[in-house]
Amino acid sequence: MKLDISGMNEFIFNSQSEQCSLLLGHAIGELIEAGDILALWGELGSGKTLLTQGIARGLGVGPEVRVTSPTFTIINEYSGRLHLFHLDLYRISGPDELETLPWQESLFGNGVAVIEWPERLGRLLPADRWDIKLSICGEENREMLICAHGRKTRARMAKWVEMLKAVQLETQCWQ
Repeated sequence: MKLDISGMNEFIFNSQSEQCSLLLGHAIGELIEAGDILALWGELGSGKTLLTQGIARGLGVGPEVRVTSPTFTIINEYSGRLHLFHLDLYRISGPDELETLPWQESLFGNGVAVIEWPERLGRLLPADRWDIKLSICGEENREMLICAHGRKTRARMAKWVEMLKAVQLETQCWQ
């Protein structure tokens, strides 16, 4: 019997290790499309940058490319199947501090944007996006709540859930 997931707009992924988090990120990187925005929520050390590394690999960013948190540069860019804009807004206090940076083109262009500390955007955070809320549940264990916001993302949620469940089962990244 197949589970009906057509009306679902959120999914919880339990990661038992950094490797599981990277595999989840890789799967997300394969699923994302041009124009997608991923808002990563979570405290320091919850695995936002690690997940972004997996996303980059899933987008085809080569293993020789070091994917790091742009804490001081605010935006890092990577070339893959789609252009990846990685924003880390930890050091800004509000959206007005972004005026001199090309943040709008990273959110509204033809690439993909991954945003750490998205709450710093305030009301400028796009409504049509994927939210991934990371919670620390142990030394390496993380719970990741993936939520689809907006018509475009909700329409694709069933496909995401199907693929992410397969990652959990095939890699034994579940509890």
